[in-house]
Amino acid sequence: MGAMISLIVSTLGREAPLRRLLTSLSEQTYSPFEIIIADQNPPGYLESLLNAYPSLPIIRAHSEKGLSRGRNVGLKHVSGAIIGFPDDDCWYDRHVLRSVWDFFESNPEIDLLSGRTLDADGNDSLNRYAAESGPITRANVFATGNSNTIFVRRKVIAHVGGFDETLGVGASTPFQAGEESDFLLRCLARGHRGYYDRNFTIRHDQIRESKERLHAYSVGFGRVARLHNLGRSLFLTRNVRTAIGGCLRMVKGDFEGARQRYICLTGSMRGYAAPLSVETARPAGASIEGGSNGT
Repeated sequence: MGAMISLIVSTLGREAPLRRLLTSLSEQTYSPFEIIIADQNPPGYLESLLNAYPSLPIIRAHSEKGLSRGRNVGLKHVSGAIIGFPDDDCWYDRHVLRSVWDFFESNPEIDLLSGRTLDADGNDSLNRYAAESGPITRANVFATGNSNTIFVRRKVIAHVGGFDETLGVGASTPFQAGEESDFLLRCLARGHRGYYDRNFTIRHDQIRESKERLHAYSVGFGRVARLHNLGRSLFLTRNVRTAIGGCLRMVKGDFEGARQRYICLTGSMRGYAAPLSVETARPAGASIEGGSNGT
């Protein structure tokens, strides 16, 4: 038996996907683990669903809307030595938690693990991932840090804090993405070591790249780049590539591709130019309630 793994799931209006996730967790080959449901639904919405899994160790906590807000609420209830942050619409293959424990047990010098998300057919989903496994750095953080795949030692949260509630889906700001990159960058800044393993995978369906989603994610990228002084090293380089790519697609007659790159370019510039006076809202050195295992 390994150490306890805590999984924090913020959920709102996704009964069927959450059922898929819980079913996959009921089939894990590893224990012990616990599931903290940060419930952002109306009262009673999840009652019958959660009652259908009496054997799962579920802790339910009410949360106001917002992905980062829900995760921070969940952090108050963890008792695990290792903490993960699955979305309510992802799901795990049977040996995921076993792989997580084996990694941290075999790599005591590493504090964070991340990997890729794959759809049901085995194709990369949600992101363009780094081509090789290796340390997570400021230069590659946007290609190595999907939040569904992030697992972290408990001591890191106590040292770094939780998620910035002004970032991520449901935040009361325009910055509807970037919370996981911000979290990883703060961990790196405090001296914690992270590792991206391409062979470590979580399942998540493809998401249609709508105009609204492209804009939201690019604004979040620009905001995080500004917060962490990634202007020259990443922001400018990426935007130049985006602009050149848009021009090339215009020349080739790919007007939809050009439009997408224009949305990404203008969105990232908007996020980067936003006043820094917009307050962040994250616990500094979060106090974690629950158990006392501080691995």
